[in-house]
Amino acid sequence: MSFPPVRPADELKPDDACAFLFAGTGSAGAPDLPALARTGPAAARAAADVLDAVQEGLPRTGWPSLRAVLLEDPAAYREASRTPGVAQLAAYAAAVAVDRALRTAGVHPSYAVGQSFGEIAALVSAGAFAIADGARMAVSLVGVLSRRGRGGGLGLLETGEDGAHACIGAADAPQVVVACLNAPSVTVVSGPGEPLERVLDAARGRGVRAVRLAVPYLSHHPAMAGADDEWYSMIRRHPQRPLELPVHSPVRGRAYHDGDDLHRALADCIVKPVRLPEALRAVHDAGATVFTEAGAGDALCQCARLTLPGARTMAPLRGRPPGPRPGTGPGAPAPAAPHRD
Repeated sequence: MSFPPVRPADELKPDDACAFLFAGTGSAGAPDLPALARTGPAAARAAADVLDAVQEGLPRTGWPSLRAVLLEDPAAYREASRTPGVAQLAAYAAAVAVDRALRTAGVHPSYAVGQSFGEIAALVSAGAFAIADGARMAVSLVGVLSRRGRGGGLGLLETGEDGAHACIGAADAPQVVVACLNAPSVTVVSGPGEPLERVLDAARGRGVRAVRLAVPYLSHHPAMAGADDEWYSMIRRHPQRPLELPVHSPVRGRAYHDGDDLHRALADCIVKPVRLPEALRAVHDAGATVFTEAGAGDALCQCARLTLPGARTMAPLRGRPPGPRPGTGPGAPAPAAPHRD
């Protein structure tokens, strides 16, 4: 499916205030940046400039050219994505590219919300970090999570937080914890592989839809204590700049301000749970009228509609080539979530 041939700004009213939403990794398939580029010369330049800036933040060896596999020869993405970290960096690049392309089309964010891994892109969108430094932070985060969280994983349950706890209790798996509340009826749990599978089986036995996510490590789990400090020590050298717009954190439960140590805030995401509905409600109460997916797919737009019935959403990269089905990452609601724009 191709990127819709529309002008995003035409979908907005003069007094609209957009909240840009930045999903966690794995919430959509390969980002269709060629389709984004086909919407116009300004969008094409924005996407190419972002990919070049992201590439600047990647190690010089062992990584493909993101411009090549995301813009020039997208058929090569599948093979390239087998390299650990490529899919995560592609998601980060796509999020920032959509952010910048929307701005060229006259759609500017008034607020930003980052979910899990998406907090890096949200803070880059708000001007707190340079694009290349965001890529450097993302690369080091993938390394820390893969090493420190090996043997664990995440599972998505189509039930609320109380229902998730009931499934954990039924499986007698206290090692499994609620990692992310994506929507009132969508919860992600995190834990070691075998106890996590027991929880998923218990959920299915209770009639709850349950999916093992394509995230091969623990995240948002107390057992990751220490990994957060390790990553913090790696990223704190990257300069923090003043925020240009409010960024609401589903981990801190409030909007960041310039007095915050944003490096520490990002590191907290490794251990602490994500509560997305609270952030979405806070942004709505602050004045957001349209929730806009900055990245591939529409996972967080679905979360917004589930949390705020009747919410207006816009997902400019909802069309995407075949890839992992929706619901394959911590930024995604369950596959059965209703789809309404």
